[in-house]
Amino acid sequence: MDSSIIANIDDGLVILFVGLSIVFLSLLLLFAFFQYIVPGALRLLRRPVEGAKQAVPVKEKVSSGEEIAAVTAAVYLYLEETHDLENPVITISKSPKDYSPWSSKIYTTHTAWRAGLK
Repeated sequence: MDSSIIANIDDGLVILFVGLSIVFLSLLLLFAFFQYIVPGALRLLRRPVEGAKQAVPVKEKVSSGEEIAAVTAAVYLYLEETHDLENPVITISKSPKDYSPWSSKIYTTHTAWRAGLK
């Protein structure tokens, strides 16, 4: 009896160490990939192409306060216009028929049960 318990413990320890080594090895590989390989690839991608023209710096246009106010007012009016005004009163009325899509499951289960009794 004791030897089977020890064998089970040995098997469990092997599974434990194999699982832990897989997890930590994969974490180590992910760390190395993101720490060393990705920055190197990004440097290669950002390298200027030979024969390509250098980009010309673009001057930033400074907007006046009047332009900013006009755009802000236009956006405000647009957002207010798109909002629907809804009636806050909710009315619940009883359906005149007994069948509705909401209760169809109940009626099908009851009719099948009654058919089995006959």
